[in-house]
Amino acid sequence: MESWNRTGGGSWPPGAPGGWGSAPNLSSEQGAGQLLDNTTVMHILPSVYGVLCIVGVGANSLVIYTLLACKSKGVSDIYVLSLATADLLFLLGMPFTIHQLVRDRQWVFGQFMCKAVTVLDVTNQFTTVGIVTVLCVDRYIAIVHPTTEKRTICRTVVVNVLVWLGSLLLTVPVMLYSRTIQMGGSEICVLDLPSGPKAMYWYTLYQSILGFIIPLIIISTFYSMTLFHVFKSLRRVGRKQSVQAKRATKTVLMVIAVFLVCWLPFHVMQVLNLTSLTPTSLFHYIYHVSICLSYAHSCINPLLLLFFTKNFQERLCGKLRKSNLTSHVKLTTTRKGGTCESVEIECKSSV
Repeated sequence: MESWNRTGGGSWPPGAPGGWGSAPNLSSEQGAGQLLDNTTVMHILPSVYGVLCIVGVGANSLVIYTLLACKSKGVSDIYVLSLATADLLFLLGMPFTIHQLVRDRQWVFGQFMCKAVTVLDVTNQFTTVGIVTVLCVDRYIAIVHPTTEKRTICRTVVVNVLVWLGSLLLTVPVMLYSRTIQMGGSEICVLDLPSGPKAMYWYTLYQSILGFIIPLIIISTFYSMTLFHVFKSLRRVGRKQSVQAKRATKTVLMVIAVFLVCWLPFHVMQVLNLTSLTPTSLFHYIYHVSICLSYAHSCINPLLLLFFTKNFQERLCGKLRKSNLTSHVKLTTTRKGGTCESVEIECKSSV
């Protein structure tokens, strides 16, 4: 049984032997759409993935450099560093996926790289959602229970290590069953589950429940409690304190919103595909868009920090100044003064 995975291995729809661009049982009216989809997969998608890869690698590398260069790091910095590392590792494997699409799914990099790239892809899915989930819990503790001693750098590192180990554990099926097979005279990289359609059904549910639905419930619960506490505090504290509290939740809110926009369509389409016996061309196209959105998540995350987080902007500006690279760099913020003018900018940890 050949199963579809996000890296392009497997076939469309899952279990169909025709590969990319083939949708079985399509009516004659959908023939033109099928041909157009071949063009989409062979030309448009590789171009989109290429842009995401280049921008994502550059942005995540800049985030990692800035955080590692700072001597003083906060708890949230550890989560951001872990998330950027997961995204960077995944993006470094994307050129293999692009090559596979350009070559009409033909895989020329051997069995080991097939497993490695597929594992990187699925590990990124689980690691990303895991870090976003624990980051949301951390925000709750920091804002609702700020006097506790639970938020330490050491404990945060341990939590992130556990997230990575848990993600690797959840990818065991991929480690076992991703392989290269011969199809149509070419070698392709697939996730080859052993028990036919039933295995595909349970694997899709497994991936969606553990990789999205349960984390979404946890995220929604803790962030709702955090927002309730913030708005409740507006009546008890001064304006300055309330603004600081709201600012502290802003970045995490953006991270959660981007996570939902990028991953919700993918998991919805995954589940819908289980009940779709004759997928249409429109369904096919939407599926491709959902895959692009899930890939875009690894690119958008660092851009949020670079363009919307003042604390990170200040530290980046400070590091560039110390490297004598900021004679032409101006950093615009919404506060009075508008630019990063002081050479003596410290690496302040984010809360």
